[in-house]
Amino acid sequence: MICARKTSRLVEELRQAEWKPSPKTDAGAECEFGYQPDGWSKLYRFVALRYEKTRAERKQRKPSNTSLFETSQYKYRVFVTDMSDPIYFVVWFYSQRRRRREPDQRGEQRWPGLAAHPSGRFA
Repeated sequence: MICARKTSRLVEELRQAEWKPSPKTDAGAECEFGYQPDGWSKLYRFVALRYEKTRAERKQRKPSNTSLFETSQYKYRVFVTDMSDPIYFVVWFYSQRRRRREPDQRGEQRWPGLAAHPSGRFA
């Protein structure tokens, strides 16, 4: 998985992007743009979803850790991809990949004894 850092340049790209309604996702708006982060060898396709924060979220000083990017007014989900499919499909595809990994990550919660057992003691 490719990950880009939140930089002022990337946040500015998000602010200046051409946002459109996003009827096929759970977001209020969507956009896409080409962007080459510092140190990356080429331009990549960035797909973003934008969610308007609630009044309570806007008042909260501490940002939540549930989204990759946040500004004072919006939360964003941003995907870096080489797929040329429509935005709704890219979002669906990466969401499916994430859901398939979650059961493995939650496995420790379902079997707490295994999570706490040092693997160095196995024969």
